[in-house]
Amino acid sequence: MTSLKNTMQAILGNFGLEVRRKQVRKKTKLETLLAQYRVDMVFDIGANIGQCVPWFRWIGFDKTIVSFEPVSHLFEQLSQNARSDPKWLVEQVALGEKEGACAINVSGGHGGASSLLTMSEHVVKHAPDQAVIRQEEISITTVEKMMKKYYPEGDRLFLKIDAQGYERNVIEGIGGELQRVIGLKVEMSLVENYCGEVLLRDMLPFLEQKGFHVVEFENGWSNEKTGEMYQVDGVFFRTDRLAGIDAGENEKADVLTPGQH
Repeated sequence: MTSLKNTMQAILGNFGLEVRRKQVRKKTKLETLLAQYRVDMVFDIGANIGQCVPWFRWIGFDKTIVSFEPVSHLFEQLSQNARSDPKWLVEQVALGEKEGACAINVSGGHGGASSLLTMSEHVVKHAPDQAVIRQEEISITTVEKMMKKYYPEGDRLFLKIDAQGYERNVIEGIGGELQRVIGLKVEMSLVENYCGEVLLRDMLPFLEQKGFHVVEFENGWSNEKTGEMYQVDGVFFRTDRLAGIDAGENEKADVLTPGQH
């Protein structure tokens, strides 16, 4: 087998070609779940400059993504990043439990720790580059209102929520549109990083009460020296809806079967 491969390589080499082993990319669990639950739109809440969107595109999610980012300098970069993708829409606004205006605490570094809540000493101690450097007046709206604007129909919306302690407020703002959200990816803290935030131990029963069941945890922020976890990303889906989705797809397949009318 080796000699045959070497022979083929020598022949193809004459044409400037090379034999290489095909690399098979292993799917991530979230990638599989997005397809399994037939997600047809994503709200990227707390987008920063849109770092997660290239990942969604890389895994083959080619449907509309709406990114929400309130901080002005981050939104400017987000807008530039989205220009080449017609299905990537952006809004300069924060999402919460009600509409209004507020001052957001803008963090240093890459701005990823900016929050409507007050940063705790824990963050300042373990990530000093993320300390608050200024405040900025921003507008706040709700998921419910944005769904009416961008997702007026359908029941397979997925929310990625990275709101630095304000996640429960964002979820409360879904309001009467809750049943049309099929899944969530939510950043949750194990220790208090922002004053008054809802910690993981309370978020889990809160989300379960709303019909979302955890299917995966991803490490978010850990102490590299001690290994202690400070934040995780939890992925949740309405698992009771899966059977109905599968049944609906089977019905469509039956209708399209040749010879059946």
